Amino acid sequence: MSEKTANRLRILSSVVFITQALVFVILAFCFMRTKLIVSLIFIALAFISVLLQIPFHKIAADITRYSERKKAHNLADIYAPANIKTTTLEYPKNNVKVQNYKTSAPAKRPSPKSEDFTREINIPKELSGAADRATQTKEIPIYFKNDDRNFIYAKENFFSRLSKNPVHSLSAGGLHTVAVTASGNIRSVGYNAYGQCDTEQWQNVSAVSAGAYHTVVLFSDGTCGAKGYNGAGQCDVGAWAGLCDVSAGLAHTVGLRIDGTCVAAGDNTYGQCLVEDWRDIVAISAGYNYTIGIRSDGTIAAVGANTDGEWGGSKWGSIVAVAAGNLHTVGLRSDGTCVAAGNNANGQCNVERWKDICAVAAGNYHTVALRKNGTCVASGYNGYGQCNVGSWTDIIAISAGRNHTVALTKYGKVLAAGDNSYGQTDTKNFSGIKIK
Repeated sequence: MSEKTANRLRILSSVVFITQALVFVILAFCFMRTKLIVSLIFIALAFISVLLQIPFHKIAADITRYSERKKAHNLADIYAPANIKTTTLEYPKNNVKVQNYKTSAPAKRPSPKSEDFTREINIPKELSGAADRATQTKEIPIYFKNDDRNFIYAKENFFSRLSKNPVHSLSAGGLHTVAVTASGNIRSVGYNAYGQCDTEQWQNVSAVSAGAYHTVVLFSDGTCGAKGYNGAGQCDVGAWAGLCDVSAGLAHTVGLRIDGTCVAAGDNTYGQCLVEDWRDIVAISAGYNYTIGIRSDGTIAAVGANTDGEWGGSKWGSIVAVAAGNLHTVGLRSDGTCVAAGNNANGQCNVERWKDICAVAAGNYHTVALRKNGTCVASGYNGYGQCNVGSWTDIIAISAGRNHTVALTKYGKVLAAGDNSYGQTDTKNFSGIKIK
């Protein structure tokens, strides 16, 4: 059923309501004339009309929500590259068809049977392993600004330390993985039909973020570069300057300036790029078709689609890191616990029991977290083994892609699990990855 059907049901509900009002008027008249039998008949009609009106409204509302969700999923059809063929995909568990998502099928690799793309954000250095947040009293970064700290001081120091942030040196995208080396170069593996992995010429890179079909980097001078598919203008970041963070979504890119303001480029169908009025932002995350930001007071700002309640995080507080996924959002509180909102069809939001967490990452339908002791935990869809991270140790950074997960060890080794249809988990040859 479509939105037109929903409108027809609303009209029918209104007709029933008008009929109901007429019935009550006639009923009152019959009572006045003491015609009891006729009155009983009209009482029955009034009761039936009330029962009819309720389901009409409910069905119309359900159809509206379904239509909005379908629009959100079909956004991938609009901005995926034109020569990628269309295949009908399904939710992993409940077998409900959600969209016709465009996936690629190269000659020697099968087309993945995964759902629409999502990715994870950059997580601050101070959350990356052994260091206890409670002991970090010197040079507290912008992510952990306390009320008794000077916000400007935090911002000035954040940019100078960004190049030493190991978490920004690794990112899992839709079908590719990228990492920053200690020398400021980029290593890339995975799907490269649109040049998203042609990163060899980049130098002096401080941070990287992988989107669906594009890759964005932050250079040490605060400027940006991007490669890959640019159908919605998501790679038009060459004029940006004064940045300290970047995040790539499905078809949009968001940048965080040192002064706490934001800039965005790319698809704005759902308003996911309307971040110009944000202030005092300390972290950003570009999801499927929405954008999340953390304010300096630990609250959440959100723009874009909210079809599955992804904006539920707007009511959170004491947040120090956030990850925007496909249809769900995960937040890390200052006490090391987690909170999640949005679609939970596969348990990707079941994070309330996690403790001692220092970083979070949101994939398509899975969530990964890094504990302070360097181990990992995951929940959600595991059809490709993307949640098989329980044996990992000595981890200092994590990132979740569409259906794969990557992690950086304190020794500079990159681990990977999940879908490898395009070689996106072939990270064994990565070397010299930045860990400080």
